[in-house]
Amino acid sequence: MITMKCDFCGVVFDENKSRKGCAGCPMNNSCKKIKCPNCNYEMHPEPEMRLIETIRKWGGKIWKKEK
Repeated sequence: MITMKCDFCGVVFDENKSRKGCAGCPMNNSCKKIKCPNCNYEMHPEPEMRLIETIRKWGGKIWKKEK
């Protein structure tokens, strides 16, 4: 689970459960903006959080193999 905090209203939410882009926008396939489920404020995903989550996943897989 990748959590994000809305820059506008401050609500913490799961990035994977948020709404992705606007359906009517011609850029919605290439745009990576995420909408806050509370206020619909659009923001870019936090790249450092994605990196941290990826490292945690890899670490968990490596640790399971060593046991």
